Amino acid sequence: MLWGTGFYSLLFYIISVLLIIILYTLYFIGENMFSKGKIKESDSTTTIISKNTSFVGDISSGEKIIIHGKINGNINTNNGVVFIDKGGVVNGRVLCEKMILNGELYGECCCSTLDVYENGFLQGEVSYRFLEIRNGGCITGIVNKVTDEVQNNVSELVKARES
Repeated sequence: MLWGTGFYSLLFYIISVLLIIILYTLYFIGENMFSKGKIKESDSTTTIISKNTSFVGDISSGEKIIIHGKINGNINTNNGVVFIDKGGVVNGRVLCEKMILNGELYGECCCSTLDVYENGFLQGEVSYRFLEIRNGGCITGIVNKVTDEVQNNVSELVKARES
């Protein structure tokens, strides 16, 4: 097509330039406008203590905690989940809704559901509503089943355990 010959080629050229400007503007402005729908931050977060990490202190969270390393301190997730993986060690008190134990816990545990996996070892005092121990898992110490009269709430479990 020859650019200098005729009205239609000039009209085509103007429309093409305007279209390119509009698309370019939408691309960069729309990136911020539309990205909020595409990239959605997760409503839940996970705290991970990695394998070669040693942590001293208390952890408080409302979400999931995964422990591959060592913790000397108390863990409080209120209504969250604590997963102590194989090789993970916790010395302290754990308060959570659900605990999955495939590592070691030395201390107290107060949870609604306790799952002890094959490599799980718990030494101390436990209060629970639901308990599952897989072949190879071990609990030594004081084990207290909280009756179903207590609500499925960890804070109620703590009150029942302390009374």
